[in-house]
Amino acid sequence: MVAGVPNVDHPAAATALGVLPLGQDDPLTARVRREGESYLYLSAPRNAVGEAIPFVERDVLELSWQADDGLRSVPADAVALAGDGLWKVRVTGPASRLQRRDAVRAPLGLSVTLSWDRATLTGSTLDLSEGGLLAVFRPHGDLGVSVPFPKRGQPLVLSLDLWSDELVTEVALVRRRPRQDNLHEWSLRFVDLPDPAADLIRSHVFTALRHARARGLSALY
Repeated sequence: MVAGVPNVDHPAAATALGVLPLGQDDPLTARVRREGESYLYLSAPRNAVGEAIPFVERDVLELSWQADDGLRSVPADAVALAGDGLWKVRVTGPASRLQRRDAVRAPLGLSVTLSWDRATLTGSTLDLSEGGLLAVFRPHGDLGVSVPFPKRGQPLVLSLDLWSDELVTEVALVRRRPRQDNLHEWSLRFVDLPDPAADLIRSHVFTALRHARARGLSALY
């Protein structure tokens, strides 16, 4: 197997990745399909709209993944294209921890709609991760009057505009945050988010983090 401790020194099998080729600004998404004696085998990395990119031999890559202690990153080389279409890559250096968080999170302003029973709220995200989001919604005159607030854990339907894609999925309310204005600031968690949707969100999150790091922002919170 690849040297080192899986999920610490290198991403383990089945781990979802952010893949950044040298010289590019926007991370791709992939998944470790298996480990060999000295190599990792990745699904073909895809961009934010789900298109697989062509394999480039000897391309220098940065692999990022969510480990137990936060976001980790390791350098790697693209070695060959395996017979089953997987990318054969070699880890070329030590892993580093980029951020200690339960879920990789980035500040992103995306249009969002939340619906339950007879109510619909519209607004924008403040931050996003594959675990959930923080969003601010516009005032709703009947909310808290004739329309009760949703209970914690109650199933809600979220529609999230991911630019080229629209994600419609179930979420649950974690908490409502008080504000001085009439806006509603809610923390929501995803419920049984499918892997393709999680990969798409992760791509947006890694892109936002990459842009923040390029601007010299070492800490987002």
